[in-house]
Amino acid sequence: MYFRDRDYFKERLGITEYSIPDSAGHLAAISLTRKPFSNNKWSNLSLEEDDVFDFIEFLFDFVSKPGKLTTFVTETNYNYKDYEDFDENAAKTEFRAKVNLLLCDYRDGYELTELGEILTLGDAGLTDILQAEILPYDEENVDKCVRDAIRKWRNRHLDSAERKSAVRELADVFEWLKKTGRLATALTKHDESVLFDIVNNFHIRHHNPKQKSDYDENIWHSWMFHFYLATYHAVIRILLKHSNQPFT
Repeated sequence: MYFRDRDYFKERLGITEYSIPDSAGHLAAISLTRKPFSNNKWSNLSLEEDDVFDFIEFLFDFVSKPGKLTTFVTETNYNYKDYEDFDENAAKTEFRAKVNLLLCDYRDGYELTELGEILTLGDAGLTDILQAEILPYDEENVDKCVRDAIRKWRNRHLDSAERKSAVRELADVFEWLKKTGRLATALTKHDESVLFDIVNNFHIRHHNPKQKSDYDENIWHSWMFHFYLATYHAVIRILLKHSNQPFT
């Protein structure tokens, strides 16, 4: 309602303080498999947490900040007032800032990202490492893979299989660095061996009778993921230092 009353949904959805076009409701129904504009009293609707989150993500996709209000004249000399232009990027920044004031305090904490996805903030004390900058190194084989693993880990629908998959994706980054000979620049043989013992012996990648599988996956997969992510940040900074590339 805060953004609606300021016409932030007027340009792309036609929504104003006084009206919601049927077209906006139809579009929302297609995207969300429900029509959220059909009833102004949310308490009367059977809503789940995911419904509200999906609706916030939907609104983020269609928000734009109105510019200066000016007078226009039609060919029939009819005068009317409207906005000169709209700024989508400014609106998204404002929308995220306001929404995240609420999401960060909801349950264990959530965040509406720049891509318009609501993801978990992560366990207390580990938020910083999940949001640390992914320094440019090798976009296709390293950077993108790490971002994808973090995004998967922070997904609010995360289940046990996806947690294991996210750990495996980070381990695969180290596997690629090892095969290219770059990992040896940052780690000793012993440290490298410990790094791969984790995924090879705890039923993460390979499948054999000698692997350990009788452990609490929720606890240990969380430890593995954050351990690999912290190690990645250290290793990449060492590799960038040796290659004389700038890093922060």
